[in-house]
Amino acid sequence: MTELASSEQPADQLISCDDVSCELLIDPIPRPMPEPITVALKPRVAKVTFVDHRKPNSTVVIKYAQDILRERGVDVRDDIIIKGDASTRMPDTLLQSFAGEDGLVVCGISD
Repeated sequence: MTELASSEQPADQLISCDDVSCELLIDPIPRPMPEPITVALKPRVAKVTFVDHRKPNSTVVIKYAQDILRERGVDVRDDIIIKGDASTRMPDTLLQSFAGEDGLVVCGISD
């Protein structure tokens, strides 16, 4: 096997932009820009809603958290909203139902 001279190596033939300025001319990868979202850092109302993602023991942990919060005087929604499963994204209709929520929404329990 013969070695290529440095001028013949593929890496020497590439043109570098040193940044992404080449992409301004032709972007080979379309990058969709999602709509911006807003997040409230502090809920307007001291109320908590739990969403269960159906992970093992998640319902037990959520009910325990509900009890602790109630003991501390926090208003906690009685029913736990159930998402299909942890491996799928939250349906848009369910996500939209939280848009007008004044309290805190706690989504799922992770490993």
